[in-house]
Amino acid sequence: MGGLFLGEASAFRVVIDAGHGGHDSGAQSGPVLEKHLALDVSRRLARYLNRRGIKTTLTRGSNFVSLGGRVATANRYSDAVFVSIHFNSASNRGATGIETFYYTPQSELLAHLVQANMIHKTRRVNRGVKHRGFKVIRSTRVPSILVEGGFLSNTRECKRCVDKVHRQKLAEAIGHGIVRFRKVR
Repeated sequence: MGGLFLGEASAFRVVIDAGHGGHDSGAQSGPVLEKHLALDVSRRLARYLNRRGIKTTLTRGSNFVSLGGRVATANRYSDAVFVSIHFNSASNRGATGIETFYYTPQSELLAHLVQANMIHKTRRVNRGVKHRGFKVIRSTRVPSILVEGGFLSNTRECKRCVDKVHRQKLAEAIGHGIVRFRKVR
């Protein structure tokens, strides 16, 4: 159970997964592609955490990485947490808000800390913390969450998501939740 004790906090690493990538655009609203926004937030999150002395590993750059490859990257580290960054879409164009998903009990606290910080920092609609079996969080052996940073299918929310100031706030809020998790785990 390496990495679960406070005395081992110096070994802590965050594996950051920018959702989609390469040929997989994810959600789309006109020229706005989820894969680009997710990668941008992921890079901002890595910089935020690195400045606080926390090691990070990105699962992808501009390329495509399979779900299995993303899981394999997370599972290389026993001392890590895994955060998958996404943006949402819905047939209901009025859908709005931020939500965080977890699968294992060891991931629930991380999900709650990150969600609370995102809502506090961005003042967006709180869609809550939810238990789901997405492969990237179900198959990892470390605490793992999947964040949905807003709905690209909602015109007003999409405009907010393409704003770099908003994406920086999201990254910092996710990072702050991870830092808090590191202190209490």
